[in-house]
Amino acid sequence: MPRITIEPFAHSYECEDAESVLEGALRHNLLLRYGCKHGGCGTCKVRLVDGDVDEHGSSFALTDEDRAEDLILACASVPLEDCVVDVSPTELSEDEFHSGDTSRPYDTVVESVETLTTDIAAVRLRIIGDRMPFVAGQFVNVEIPGSRLVRTFSLANCPADDDRIELIVKLYPDGAFSQFLRSDAVPGTGVRVHGPYGQLKMRLSHRPVLMIAGGSGLAPLLSMLRDCATQGFDRPVTVFFGARTEADLYLVEEITSIGERLRGFAFHPVLSQSWGPDWPGGTGLVTDAIARWSPTLAHDVYLCGPPPMIDAAVPMLTAAGVRPRNIYFDAFTPAAQTVPA
Repeated sequence: MPRITIEPFAHSYECEDAESVLEGALRHNLLLRYGCKHGGCGTCKVRLVDGDVDEHGSSFALTDEDRAEDLILACASVPLEDCVVDVSPTELSEDEFHSGDTSRPYDTVVESVETLTTDIAAVRLRIIGDRMPFVAGQFVNVEIPGSRLVRTFSLANCPADDDRIELIVKLYPDGAFSQFLRSDAVPGTGVRVHGPYGQLKMRLSHRPVLMIAGGSGLAPLLSMLRDCATQGFDRPVTVFFGARTEADLYLVEEITSIGERLRGFAFHPVLSQSWGPDWPGGTGLVTDAIARWSPTLAHDVYLCGPPPMIDAAVPMLTAAGVRPRNIYFDAFTPAAQTVPA
């Protein structure tokens, strides 16, 4: 069986045949950071120092630049021989590593499902029993009642409200979770949630903050904004929110209200498909609107939205002067997950 040595902790464990680096660690009651477990979110990105693995993760969660730096996804990498893996990219402490997995299932009930646009809904769940401490920017895995399917959603509520869970959900015509929301998610319906997961969070810095959201990707950034307003955040914050039409924008009044409690706040909604003659906001692609707003940038940037938006934004941001290490995002690719046995 291949032996995995974890640096910088100099600790080793064995993986069974066809077992991923992550699965081996969890089986030995060790923690490697993870989220979706299917290679879609990038949370478990670590550096392969020595050895070889069979990879089957998302090309979006693991970019060409990542591969050039020998980064792999622990959840989607099966060792082919003894390997040395450096977990420093995940900012995992040795105490966390040895403490094992601290995420857990939570039982919740539906409080409300609110239609925000024709294809986006706000889902509010009340946690039964223990609260769920989390950091603004993290996400959860949600079991679809009546099935073994799981879907991943970012948390939109403020961490101070850890007795409930608020999700912003993209509705698909044939989506399993979308069908549940349309037909069965009456108040009081039980829903099991696993989490929290993810490394997306507001970093300590002196730099101004730029947030870029598209579609339902507003969720983790809204959680951060709500938390900033609660904590008395004192760095300038600029938010760009891209949508197709004015009807696809949502929670604009709340974002504006939050901005009144933050220093140097600016909000720029951007429409890409159609707009009226009196539309006061930006038009075109959100990345082009940002380039027109400021051709040079020296910000911490937080991104969440469709993969094409992030694909376009990252090179634009680096070309404008943002250092790659100051660009933060959790990238999700659609995938059907099942509840672990």
